[in-house]
Amino acid sequence: MATALPTGLAPSGLRSTWASVRLSVLQFLADPQWLIPSMIAPVIFGIVSFELVVGSGPYYLVYAILGAGMMSMWGQTLYGSGWATGQDREYGTLEPTIQAPSPYLYVVLGRVLWNVISGLIGGGIVYLVVVAAAGELPTLDNPLLFAGLFVFVMFTLASVGIVLAAFYVYTRYAGFIQNIGEFAFYVGTGCMFPVIFLPWWTNPVSLVFPPTWALDALRYASIPGYQGFGWGFGVDLAGAAGTTAVYLILAHQVFRRVERHVLEVGNLSEY
Repeated sequence: MATALPTGLAPSGLRSTWASVRLSVLQFLADPQWLIPSMIAPVIFGIVSFELVVGSGPYYLVYAILGAGMMSMWGQTLYGSGWATGQDREYGTLEPTIQAPSPYLYVVLGRVLWNVISGLIGGGIVYLVVVAAAGELPTLDNPLLFAGLFVFVMFTLASVGIVLAAFYVYTRYAGFIQNIGEFAFYVGTGCMFPVIFLPWWTNPVSLVFPPTWALDALRYASIPGYQGFGWGFGVDLAGAAGTTAVYLILAHQVFRRVERHVLEVGNLSEY
């Protein structure tokens, strides 16, 4: 039987996570296709977003950066998460990796962390593209808070990615699911525009996802007078933290179940 995962990153867990990050970087550099979602797509998103909102108000640059930045980062996180377990299935290394002494969650965590880093690089590219197109810097009352919340949004995206990676073990249609889900998440979590613009009955579904809360908090913090969910910045931040914690716990439980199944049966051939 599989033992419970440690509550913290033990030395073996840190080594496994770091090795996974390092291998992910090498695979990224060796496979040029990943340049499209992480480096090229952000430029396209940034230009389109800027043209959509140019001249619409004093904070139009913030809207353009948030919209394009979140789209590029969410795409990278979604695809990277599907590949976090899909690559092991394709290469035939899923069962051996799960049977290794270090919990498989650490391996996936390293891959998702690299997705966060590459997503932040994409966000930086969006910032530079939009600023270059506008010829001016965005109006930000607290740039440090904006940057901190921007990174926090990425970690809420990563929490969704880890859960997706966990459940993708149980399906051979991960690519199909992520291709359909990508644009639904763009709209449903408020990446391109605030969720409050959607019909009211969609809001409960959107609030299931941590990025919805985090993006609303980011807009409250960076756009004076912004009117999102009525409860304001503080509740948004707490909601983002709470739902992120729930997602991480859920991923932990799913990976424990997967490990237990592989140790008992020896394979995942029925999935």
